[in-house]
Amino acid sequence: MRRKLRHLAGTIESTDMPLVLAVVGMLLYGVVMVYGAGSFNRHAATPVGSYYLISKHLVMIAVGLLAAGILFRLDYHWFRHPGVSWALLGISYLLVAMTLATRGDRAINRWINIMGFSVQPVEMAKIALVMFTAGQVTSDRGRPRPTARAALIALGCAVLPLLVLLAKQPNFGNAMVVVGMTVIILTVSDLPDRIRWSVLLMPPVTVVVVVLVSGKVRERLASVLRGLQEGSYQYQVKASLTGLGAGGWHGLGVGQSHNKFAFLPEAHTDFIYSLLGEEFGLLGTIPVIILLGLLLWRGYGIAQRAGDSFGRCVAAGLTTGLAIYGVTNIAMVTGIFPVVGVPLPFISYGGTAMVGCLAAVGILLSIERYGRSYHLWRRRWERNGAP
Repeated sequence: MRRKLRHLAGTIESTDMPLVLAVVGMLLYGVVMVYGAGSFNRHAATPVGSYYLISKHLVMIAVGLLAAGILFRLDYHWFRHPGVSWALLGISYLLVAMTLATRGDRAINRWINIMGFSVQPVEMAKIALVMFTAGQVTSDRGRPRPTARAALIALGCAVLPLLVLLAKQPNFGNAMVVVGMTVIILTVSDLPDRIRWSVLLMPPVTVVVVVLVSGKVRERLASVLRGLQEGSYQYQVKASLTGLGAGGWHGLGVGQSHNKFAFLPEAHTDFIYSLLGEEFGLLGTIPVIILLGLLLWRGYGIAQRAGDSFGRCVAAGLTTGLAIYGVTNIAMVTGIFPVVGVPLPFISYGGTAMVGCLAAVGILLSIERYGRSYHLWRRRWERNGAP
């Protein structure tokens, strides 16, 4: 019993509790909002009635927490093994490609059906990309310092193929996440300085190319500019801003949102922040921003404290993915960014995105656990007189 208690105490001590509390806080926010939004939904005729959305949401949270727990206990260095990283990359990219093959006559398809479940494989692909790219551009465990060749392998085998697949779906929101994660990983990597700083050109170049190639993106940007200049937003954003304005300072009260009655499309997913503002008001939305900021602060702190450069790059990449999700979602709901279809992490009605976000947290906690062990070993080593 004492051994089990010591083991439990050691596990808690090696866990970043502020990060865990931030995630739990956002999950609780999400459960309340999805429950309210699901009370009026087209699935209300199912056997579970108005509890359909919240039931499925809770199931996906449970699956995500299970994945996070497994990844927390797993040594993250396992993902650096070439056989593992290449296999994850190949399988996940193949699944993303299958979304194009099964699209049929639909203009957009980002999901595939696996054993009766609808899965968005890009969430798995992003984690595989982070692991593969970080493994290529770091020099831990006696590996030579990476050169430009390593960067080209990462870009050519991982980043560019995924960007092409996402452009074909199309899925510009996740393409933006991929670019952001890649830039951060390469910036904090062990690559020579001239290569690391040159990757800062990647975001503006990508934006210019996408704007020139995609008429849909140009239309979305023009819509945002019209809204900011004239107040003439597209219907979804206008309904979102109406809900936020109706909430005022204190909100209409829990469950009292009007937008959930089909006035606001996708109110329980991409636009759940608008429902939150309508029911809880401005004073209710500020804690969400604080929790998101706490999550990002602890995530980048884990990257800084990581015991090796591989862990540093993985933690920085995963945290950046969560950051882009959160900031972009709030920006598009408030009309200052084009609608690109990204969820609010841990709050939006979750499927694969919920599992992917919780899996990322599990990996972050694993990096923190091994990082603390490394620093403890180093202090003991130095205390015993070793250089």
